[in-house]
Amino acid sequence: MLTLLENSKITNTQLAKLLEFKDGNSAAYHIRGMQKEGIIDRYTIVPNWKRIGLATEFIILAEADNDEQLLEIEKKHVIMADEYTKQNENFVVTPTISDCVILQNVYHCFGDKTMGIIIGRATSDQDADVYCKNYLVIRYPNIKVSLLINKYKTISDFFIDNKAIDTLKNYFHLNENEQSGDVLQGLHDMHFEE
Repeated sequence: MLTLLENSKITNTQLAKLLEFKDGNSAAYHIRGMQKEGIIDRYTIVPNWKRIGLATEFIILAEADNDEQLLEIEKKHVIMADEYTKQNENFVVTPTISDCVILQNVYHCFGDKTMGIIIGRATSDQDADVYCKNYLVIRYPNIKVSLLINKYKTISDFFIDNKAIDTLKNYFHLNENEQSGDVLQGLHDMHFEE
């Protein structure tokens, strides 16, 4: 299954060789079995968000002073999401000053802390900041938010990103005598390929 997760376009013949099956038909039979059992839920695409114009990936940590406030925020979110889907598509696009923000995932997390986590894409760091500090805070007055802008991933969707690792290895090797503040600023300004 991990082979398909890494590359769902692999041919049945290639998959059979990797899994040491007799032939491509055996691999196809195995895939159909996983589909019938619900192990493979669906197939999708992985867009190149930078080329689409949504280069900024962000994470927002949302907290409230107490569980009751967070529960009220969650109720309001569910009502707004339900109303949104009645008027729009099943994905959330929020206009911003220069373009838009698209939400990828909204998690409601419980554990050591109870919080909401919002993951999305924006046309710029500024649009992500406007969405976080203006849009969310106006819609949910009792919310406390922290905005995180993702600059690179060393592991992405279960797999090590070797390009990012190589870029970082070269960067750390070249900058081993610099002060940590300079290195962090350099990492912030660095551009990574997707």
